[in-house]
Amino acid sequence: MTERARFVALHAEALYTMTELCQRFGIARKTGYKWLQRFEEDGLAGLAHQRRTPRSCPPRTDPWAVAALIRLREQHPSWGPKKLIARLRTQDPRLALPAVSTAGELLKRHGLVKPQRRRSRPVHPGCGPLEVTTPHQVWMADFKGQFRLGDGQLCYPLTISDAHTR
Repeated sequence: MTERARFVALHAEALYTMTELCQRFGIARKTGYKWLQRFEEDGLAGLAHQRRTPRSCPPRTDPWAVAALIRLREQHPSWGPKKLIARLRTQDPRLALPAVSTAGELLKRHGLVKPQRRRSRPVHPGCGPLEVTTPHQVWMADFKGQFRLGDGQLCYPLTISDAHTR
């Protein structure tokens, strides 16, 4: 805050241009103008560090809607957020309900959703993973499709690669 006050004092002396002053303090000109505007509006208190988080959250979900959602989920533990929101909308159309994704997050936040286990990827039954230990042990070919050459003939290109060094 003392550096900001010094910045404002030097600006008031008019010895430096705004560009020079900002360069001396290592800030952008936009920041310098912001500090000056805050000083003009609030005095020295305006130069104090201001938090970046919003003071309020107007689009916050209505607590009545959250309570109704939780109550309905406790009655029907197998229903998902989409079905719960649809049911609440038919029960009380005046209630400001959140989006389905928000309802899912609310249920998760209140511990009403069991985390699902990640399913493992199925392995092809015909073969397992390649075990290649040395170069030139296994070669692979990949068909890249076909295209016409300038003389009208079809070309069928293949990519050949070594499984160990690819």
